[in-house]
Amino acid sequence: METREILQDIIGDFAPDKFTRFFREKNRSFAPRRESFTHYNDECFTDGLKLGEIKFSESDKLVVCAFKASQPLSERGGKKAQYEKGKKILKDSQSDAGIVIFYDKDDNFRFSLIYPKAIGNRRQWSNFRRFTYFVSREWTNKTFLQRIGGKDNDGGFSSLDKIKEAFSLSAVTDIFYKDFFVEYNKLVEAVKKRNKILDQEKVRNFVLLFTVRTIFLGFIQKKGWIGNDEKFIQNLLKEYQKKCVNKDLFYKKWLMPLFFQALNSPPGRKVSYGDNDFSEETEKNMQMAPYLNGGLFKEKPDYDDQDYFLPDKEIKDFFDFLFSHNFTIEENSYEDEDLQLNPEFLGIIFERLVNKADGAVYTPRTEVDLMCRLSLVKWLQKNIGSPIAKANLYELFFREGEKEKDQKRGSFSERETKEIVGLLENLTVCDPAVGSGAFLVGMMQVLDEIEHDLKSRISVQDIDAFERKKRIIAQSLYGVEVKEWAVWICQLRLWLSLFIEAPDSLKGSFEPILPSLDFKVRQGDSLVQRVGSKSFPVLGHAMVSETVKRKVTQLKNLKNEYFGNKTPLKDWEIRQRELTIYEEILQSEIIEKRKELNRLKNVQPGTTASLFGDEFFKPAQKEMDFNKEKIGLLESEINELLDQKQNIRKDKPLVWNIEFAEIFVEFGGFDIVIGNPPYVRQEDIADPTGKVKDKKQYKELLAEMVRLDFPADFPPKSKINAQSDLYTYFYIRTLRLLNSKGIHTFICSNSWLDVGYGAWLQRFLLARAPVEFIIDNHAKRSFEAADVNTIISIIHAPIKKIDPAHLVKFVAFKKPFEESVFTEYLCQIEEAKEVISNDIFRVYPIAVKNLKEAGTEYENEIQEKMQIGAYVGDKWGGKYLRAPDIFFTILEKGKGKLIKLGDVADVRFGIKTGANEFFYLTDIQVKEWGIRKRFLKKTIFSFKEIKNISQEDIDFRYSLFWCPYDKKNIADKNVLNYIKHGESRKVEIKQGKDQGKSITGFNNISSCQSRKNWYAFPEDWKAANLIFNSKVGERFLVYLNSYGYFEDKKLYGILSYDKKDIENICLSLNSTITRLFMELFSRELTGAQAILDITVEVVTGLPLIDIDLAGRFNRKEFYTREMKPLFEECGIDPKSKIPIEVQEPKPFPDRAELDKIIFDALGLTVNERKDVYRAVCRLVWNRISKAKSV
Repeated sequence: METREILQDIIGDFAPDKFTRFFREKNRSFAPRRESFTHYNDECFTDGLKLGEIKFSESDKLVVCAFKASQPLSERGGKKAQYEKGKKILKDSQSDAGIVIFYDKDDNFRFSLIYPKAIGNRRQWSNFRRFTYFVSREWTNKTFLQRIGGKDNDGGFSSLDKIKEAFSLSAVTDIFYKDFFVEYNKLVEAVKKRNKILDQEKVRNFVLLFTVRTIFLGFIQKKGWIGNDEKFIQNLLKEYQKKCVNKDLFYKKWLMPLFFQALNSPPGRKVSYGDNDFSEETEKNMQMAPYLNGGLFKEKPDYDDQDYFLPDKEIKDFFDFLFSHNFTIEENSYEDEDLQLNPEFLGIIFERLVNKADGAVYTPRTEVDLMCRLSLVKWLQKNIGSPIAKANLYELFFREGEKEKDQKRGSFSERETKEIVGLLENLTVCDPAVGSGAFLVGMMQVLDEIEHDLKSRISVQDIDAFERKKRIIAQSLYGVEVKEWAVWICQLRLWLSLFIEAPDSLKGSFEPILPSLDFKVRQGDSLVQRVGSKSFPVLGHAMVSETVKRKVTQLKNLKNEYFGNKTPLKDWEIRQRELTIYEEILQSEIIEKRKELNRLKNVQPGTTASLFGDEFFKPAQKEMDFNKEKIGLLESEINELLDQKQNIRKDKPLVWNIEFAEIFVEFGGFDIVIGNPPYVRQEDIADPTGKVKDKKQYKELLAEMVRLDFPADFPPKSKINAQSDLYTYFYIRTLRLLNSKGIHTFICSNSWLDVGYGAWLQRFLLARAPVEFIIDNHAKRSFEAADVNTIISIIHAPIKKIDPAHLVKFVAFKKPFEESVFTEYLCQIEEAKEVISNDIFRVYPIAVKNLKEAGTEYENEIQEKMQIGAYVGDKWGGKYLRAPDIFFTILEKGKGKLIKLGDVADVRFGIKTGANEFFYLTDIQVKEWGIRKRFLKKTIFSFKEIKNISQEDIDFRYSLFWCPYDKKNIADKNVLNYIKHGESRKVEIKQGKDQGKSITGFNNISSCQSRKNWYAFPEDWKAANLIFNSKVGERFLVYLNSYGYFEDKKLYGILSYDKKDIENICLSLNSTITRLFMELFSRELTGAQAILDITVEVVTGLPLIDIDLAGRFNRKEFYTREMKPLFEECGIDPKSKIPIEVQEPKPFPDRAELDKIIFDALGLTVNERKDVYRAVCRLVWNRISKAKSV
C-alpha cells in the first residue's frame, strides 16, 4: 500500500495509530514508540499520544505525536494553543523537529511540522517555525496528498531537509498556481469566444475581476456570513443547476444579483425582486448578506456594464477547482504558516498571474517585515523629539535572539510612549510600485502590532483590530500601480487583511463594512508625468496660499469621508475637485513668480550721492547679468506652469501633486517610501501605459524626469546612462516624493552597485541623499523566480549637502535573515564605526568622502590636488559587501605594484556576426557549398571546447565565413553563390522591435546592413592574443591564442599593446588573485548553475601584478594540463565539515608556484597567502550555495 493510499484511508476513516504505518513507509528508520503523552493534556487537548520518532543521525531527531482538540479545528482560537503545545514538546524532548497531528471530533486534522530555528550558530528554544496542512474529508486535500503522500518529494522523509521541503510554501504555491492558471485561462478563452471580444487585455481584466470577487466570496462564506453556510456559493450553483438546465444564466441571473445587489446594499433589501428563480431560503440569505461595498462589489464601468457573458461550464470548473481547497480567515505570520488559501497566499498567486511579463515579483514576507521595521526605526530616530536610546527602538520593533523569557520590548516613559504613538498614528507611507500590496499590508501589520503594544502599556483605550487596521489604512497607507488589474489586486489584499478581523457584530451592519480604497491606491505611471507635450516634475508647493491650504484640508476630509463611505459624492466628482485645487495651486505659483519677475525687471541703478561718487551705488555688471539669467529662468518657469494649467484636463496622467495633494501641501511629501520596483532591463523598457509607442522616446522621457526632479544635479545637457535599468529611475523619482525627514527603503537588483550604469546613481546619492544601509544576504537569495540578485537600501531624504564624514554602512548577513535579524546584531551594526565581522554578519562602515574618492578619476595631478576629478563609479558590491578582508590587504600591499589590464592591453567583444545562421557553418555545410579554407576562420564559440591554456587541437563546432572583399573582386563562384543564397533566403528576425517577423535576405537584417558589404567583417580584424570567457562557473582559464583563432561575441579578445607583455598578462590573469578580483567585481547570474557574468568593463579594470612572471615561472606544464574546477585547483573541499576558513589549502604545485611569485611581490605573509585561497573558494561556494537556495 503506497503512502498516498494510506493517507486517503486515514482521511476517510481517521485513527491516530494509522499514521504509524505511514511514517514507516516514508522512512524505514521510523521507530514506533507508542507512549502516553497525557501529561501534556489540558482543557484544549486530550488523548496525548507519542507515535514514534525518526533518528536521522545521532544529533538529528524528529518526534511524531497526536492530540485531540476539544474545539473544532476550524475555530481560529485554537491555532496558537496548538503551536505552543508543539513547541513545549520539542523543548522537553530536545528534538530537532516534530510532526504534531491535532484532530477534532469530526476527524478533521492539522498536520504540522514544527522546528526551532538557529540563532546564528546557536539553537535557542524560542525561535520556532510551523507549517501546517489542514485536512478534511470535505475537501479534496490535493496538495496535502501530493506533497506529503505523493512522489513529488522524491526523497521521501529520508532527511529533515526533505521533510521541510514537503512543507515548503513555495512548492505548495507552485502547485496551486499551475492549476489556477489553467482554470483562469479556460475562463479567458470562453469569455473571449462567446462575447467575440478582440481586446485580450480587456478579457483578462474582466475575468480577473470575476475571480477576485469569487475568492472574496470564499472568505465571506468561511466566516459563515451568508446564511451561516460555509458552502453557500457551491450550494447556490447546485440549486441553479437543478432549476436551470443548459441555460447559461448562472452569472447573469444568479451571481450578478449577489455581487451588485446583495453585497452592495444594506441587509433586508430585496434582490432581483420579481425576476429570480431563487428558493425562498436563498432569497432570504441574499437579502441578509453583509453590506460590503468598498468598491469591490460596485459595478465597474467598461466591464460590468458591457453585458458580458460567462458560460456555466467554465464557472463550474473554476468553482470545483477553487472550492476544493480550504480557505482560512487568518493571516499567516512568519513563524506560523498555514499551507492553504489565506490572504498572503492569494497575493502571491495573483502577482504571479499578472506580473509574468512586467518585471515585478512578489517580495517574501521575511524581507517585507525586515524592511518595514527598519524603515520605522530609522524614521522615528529622525522625527522623535525625545532623546530615546536607539537600542530601545530596536527592541520595540525586533526580537532578541534569546529565550522567550528574555525578550525585550524597549523601555519608554509614558511621555515617550505617547510621543511614539502620536508619530505613528500620523505616519504616511507610499509604495510607488505597489503590486499586490505586500508592503502596504506588511506596514499595516507592523504598525498595528506596535500601536497595540504601546497603548496597552499606558492604559490608553484602544479600538479593536478591525477598526485599528482600518484607521491605519485611512491615515497611513498609499500606493500607485500602473496596471488597473494590479490596483484591484492590491485593494483585494487590503480588504482581505481587514475583513478577516471584522467582528461578527458587523455582519448585519447597515453601513458598508469595507472602506473605499480608490484614493488610497491610484492607477498611473509613477515615473513620467506628461501633460500635453510637456513633462513636469514633482513640485514642492512652497508658495501655496493659506486659502489653497484650507481647500486641501477640505479635500483631505472629503477623501476620508469617501474612504468611510460617508459622502454621497462619486469618485469622479472628487477627482474634479483635485484638479480644481491643483489649478489653483498652479495659479498661485504663477502669481508669485510674476511678482518676483516684475521686481527684477523694475530694479533701477542707484542715484544717491555718495562720498565715493555716483558710480558706487550702480549695480555691478555681474549682478545685472545674474538678474538677466534669473529673469529668463522665471519666464521659462511661468510658461511651463501656464502650459501645465492649460493642458491638465486633457488626457491627464497620474500627477503626484494632484492625486496626493494633501500629502505634498500639508507635509511636503511622504514620511516613508518603500517598495520593490520593477526589474526591467534597458532594452525592454517601454511605456507601461502604451501611450508612447517608441521605446527610445519613453527612455528619453525617463531621463527628462530625472533632470526635472533634480535640475541642479542633472543639468539639461547631462547624460543619463542609456543602459540603466528601470529601477534606477524609480530611485530618483521616489526620493523626490519624500518630505525633508523621510526615509526611502527599496529592495532591488544589486547591479547598480557594480555596473557602469550605476555610476550616475551612486554619484547622486553621494552628493544629495545620505545612504544609511546597503544590506545583502550571502546565505539566501530573496527572490526564487526573478533572474536577479538583490540588496536592501535604506536612504535618507535628499538634502543640499551631505556631511563628508557621514558613514554608509554596507551590511552582509552570513545567515538567512530569519536566523540573524535580531536586536543585538542590529544594535552592533547601528553603532559600528569600523569593520565588524563575525559568524552572523559583517558591517563595513565607510565615509562618504572615501566612497567619492575611490570612485573618482583625475586626468592629471593638478586635478587631483584640487579635487575636481570626475566620479566614474566604483564596485560597491564587490568591495564592501562581498570582499573578504584579504582583498583590502592586497590593495594596501599592492600600491605601486598593481596595474589595470586596460593599461597594457585592449579588451574587445568577439565577432558579432548579426546572423549566425549565415556566418557559422558546420563541416557538412562547408563541404556542401564547397567553401575553401581561405574563406573560413576557425572561431572559438564556447570555452566548453577548451581544456587547457594553450590547447591547439580544439574540436571546433563551426567555421566562420570570412570574406572581406567586394563582390566584384571575388573570383570564387562558390563563395558568390553562398552570398547570393544569403540574400535570397527567408529569415526570421530574432530580436529587436521586429522580433518574430520574416524578411527576405540576411542583407536586410539591420545588424548586417550597417556594414559596407553586409557579408564582410573589417579587413583589419586581428586575432586576439588572449581570449577571455564572459561567463564563468567553477572552472576558469584565460586562453593563450597562439594559433590565431577568432572569438565569438560571447567571448572577449585581449590584444596586448606590446607583444613582450602577452605571457605576463596571460599568467597574471590565470592566477588565483585575479580569480578573487573577478568574483568580487562581476555580477552573479541567477539559476542553479551559479554563473558569473563578467563585463568588458570588469575585464578592462582587472588588477595585474606588474612584474616579469614569464621569466620566473616554468609554465610549460601549467599551459598544457587540464584546468580543473577552482576547489581542486586550490585544494579546498567546500563540502567538508571543516569550514573553508580553517582548512589548509593544498593547491596544485604549478598553481602554487605561480601564485608564490605574485604573493612574494605583494609581500603577503604565510597566513595571508592561505587566506587568498580560502577567500576565493568561499566566494565561489557562497555563489553556488545561494543559487541552490532557489
